[in-house]
Amino acid sequence: MADDSKKRKLPVNNGPPPKRPRFPGKPQHKISATPASDAYPNGELNVSRFVHVHENEIKALESAMKVAKKGLMRRTFQDVPRDLRRRTAAHNPQRVPTRFRARTKKEAREDNVTITKSKSGSGIGKGPKKWLRQEVIDKKKKSREKRAKKSREDVDITVTMDVDTDKDNLPDKPAASDSGKPTTSKKQRQKQTALTVPNRPPAKFRKRQVHKTWLPTHLYHTKRAQITPPNEPLWRFAIPLSPATKSYRLTHRAATLRGAVAWDMSYISTIGLEGTEGSLVGLLKALRYAEEDAEEIWDERGKAKKWRAGLRTWEGWIHGREGEIPKKIAQVTVIWRARGSADEKTRQILIRVHPSAFLQLWNEVIRVSKVQKPAVVVEDLRFEIGSIEVTGPAATEALTSVLHPSPFGEAGANPALSVWPSLAPVTDLRTLPPNVLLHFPIVDPRLRCPPRPAKMSQDEVSHSHLLETLAYWPIDEHPSAAEVFDRDAILAASRSLPSQQSINRRKSAAAPGEYPDARPSDARIPILAYVSEHGKTWTILLPWKCVAPVWRSLMFYPVSTGGNPRFGGLLEKRQLHFERSVACFPFDCPGTDAGWAWEVAERAEREKEWRKRPRGKRIEWTTIDMGHGRKGEVGDPWACEWERLLPNSNDPAATEKKESSGKPATPLLQLSLQAASDLVAGRSSPKTFLSAPYIFAVKITMVQRGVPTTCARLYRLPTDNPDLREKWLSLMPCPKPSSTTKRDQNRPRNGNTKNVPQHIRNRRLAASLLERKDQTQDHMKAGDAEYPVVPNESSLIGFVTTGNYNLAEGKPSAIANLVLHRVFGVHDADAGIARKPLGKEDRVCIVREAGSTLGRLAVWDVAL
Repeated sequence: MADDSKKRKLPVNNGPPPKRPRFPGKPQHKISATPASDAYPNGELNVSRFVHVHENEIKALESAMKVAKKGLMRRTFQDVPRDLRRRTAAHNPQRVPTRFRARTKKEAREDNVTITKSKSGSGIGKGPKKWLRQEVIDKKKKSREKRAKKSREDVDITVTMDVDTDKDNLPDKPAASDSGKPTTSKKQRQKQTALTVPNRPPAKFRKRQVHKTWLPTHLYHTKRAQITPPNEPLWRFAIPLSPATKSYRLTHRAATLRGAVAWDMSYISTIGLEGTEGSLVGLLKALRYAEEDAEEIWDERGKAKKWRAGLRTWEGWIHGREGEIPKKIAQVTVIWRARGSADEKTRQILIRVHPSAFLQLWNEVIRVSKVQKPAVVVEDLRFEIGSIEVTGPAATEALTSVLHPSPFGEAGANPALSVWPSLAPVTDLRTLPPNVLLHFPIVDPRLRCPPRPAKMSQDEVSHSHLLETLAYWPIDEHPSAAEVFDRDAILAASRSLPSQQSINRRKSAAAPGEYPDARPSDARIPILAYVSEHGKTWTILLPWKCVAPVWRSLMFYPVSTGGNPRFGGLLEKRQLHFERSVACFPFDCPGTDAGWAWEVAERAEREKEWRKRPRGKRIEWTTIDMGHGRKGEVGDPWACEWERLLPNSNDPAATEKKESSGKPATPLLQLSLQAASDLVAGRSSPKTFLSAPYIFAVKITMVQRGVPTTCARLYRLPTDNPDLREKWLSLMPCPKPSSTTKRDQNRPRNGNTKNVPQHIRNRRLAASLLERKDQTQDHMKAGDAEYPVVPNESSLIGFVTTGNYNLAEGKPSAIANLVLHRVFGVHDADAGIARKPLGKEDRVCIVREAGSTLGRLAVWDVAL
């Protein structure tokens, strides 16, 4: 008989019953029997009653036989969820979750399988160091003995030598603060505009962050994600690249269908500016911020008025001042702080920029700030303000439950405190006002962990109230200053965070099933939330040290549709941009310094991977047959070689300069999407842009089969060979002719041809076969002798920067960049032909993979 003391008991406070286990255990082999006295009335056997009495037992027996047969063919690692599976799970019981290890060991013994030991622990050692390998123990032991021997020699030398060790002879050193930086006054900090250094990490993690900085959630990602190599940080940060799960489809579903995906975006740099409103506006105008929206952004009415009032955010390109033509630096987000009072003279703004372009933007801002009168104070807030991004249908639901407003303070002064909880039912962020911004203080999320599901009423009153809130948006009527701009509020929130031990004591002292009572002394964490990236992502700004508590509560939130929010890495971020047909900075922007640096680094990495392979398993680029006697790949096969597409690429002086410096003679310039759209639509002439090597981002939609990848070559239809052009155009699918005759309209659409005469059915079948042959062009397939060859290098117009299978559209697509003067042409622009809108035939292109001899037909459109 089982011991009743070991059984799981129900809660004493009559709470909810225990949850059903996620993964049921093995079925019971013991089948309970019921008395069959009713089956023998008067001592006689009644077959119908006998079967009826033993009906449940027969069903249980049949079910047990099926389960037992299935259990013999299925092993433990096959029952592990896909997001928890490992490659060695079938051989190593330590690689499966804890609840499966006993069953895995039993199966290994039954199958006579050798249980391999983990590399991280060989069982050698005693005490708390049992997990260490023997060689690691020996190495540490030798190092300790060496240090002890050296210290003893130093002591002996000190005793024998008569040296004055007075501390007054030592050089003076500045006093260090808790963060490891010399303490300076506020006045000195304003005069010396210098870059900040990261906070000093704990001693046990200090050696690992010598040349890089950990994100606040680094310890969470170490066992759950693939992070940049220790000696190869990205932008001086250890950034998660991708979750350890093998499937991307789960992330795609969470971001588009149900659930949510979160990223720790604390590596995005923040620059703080403070000064008069005229000086700040002059600084932004000097850097030509949001030049494509110049008519709206500096207008005193409409969206610009709310942006300057601190109620909206604005995303746009910012430019440098050097050179005849200003060059784009990066796409940044500018946030104004609302006025605290009507007579307030100084204003503050935050500039959020990608870390790859931070240093370039920082130098430009420093130069322009000194010219403004009065001068603008510039401050580096990279390691003081962190951020979290959340996207997906359940993003608002999760955030409203985790970010609980603080009950202490003036609730009437900030209407966002009452609006924020009511936004939980919002699944499409485009229903909110564009670029909306909210700010309020929250309580420590650890006090309300694990978070409970949000309360979402489905009645008509709540629904009408939500619609009224979204339509009128009462926050615009009462703007208030955000505390995220206040340095003292950020430091107070960071310093007042209690330890996890004190949080656990307060949760233990609370009533069962209840959260601890709030106290006035609790930390008030200031946050600023806004909708970004075309209205599909929430961005939360908060103090750097407060990111980790919020992140863990967010990861364990139970979504109403099931599961928890997923986390993503840099690759998932780039993939979602690709599925939305949006160019991702800096990967798809080679016309900027940050994008060019990324391209150069990727060239070296691809070439390194190619040289690692043996000669028999790598492509020999010089032997590629391009047709018509052409041999070899066009340009560098590992690179998007934009140098070959520049106007002066054939100039000997430019070639010599390129070889000596390693950079193109004429730098690329990134054309804005608005200007590119005007050129394609015929609203402007390309004459003004042909004087410089402009490029613009486009979306590639495949017409034929094939999946475009990075470095794929893009050709326009040849203009010097009419026959070859017609061959490529013949591969375009013909649209189905519309039925306009009365006889075609009377055809049965449900496919029922029972009452149709036989000769009419034969006629329709022949017509459909002929029509299908004309549309699909089955007579010409890739690889046939009649298949057209790719054009010459003179028709090369660009390269693919990101390409893959697009799950959002269900077909392959790509993000590419095209060279402006190659697309439109100087002669066409002079003749005025390019002023007409480009039709579909003008936007047809040929995509060829690097190292491939076949081209595929596609159509390009200007990216969003």
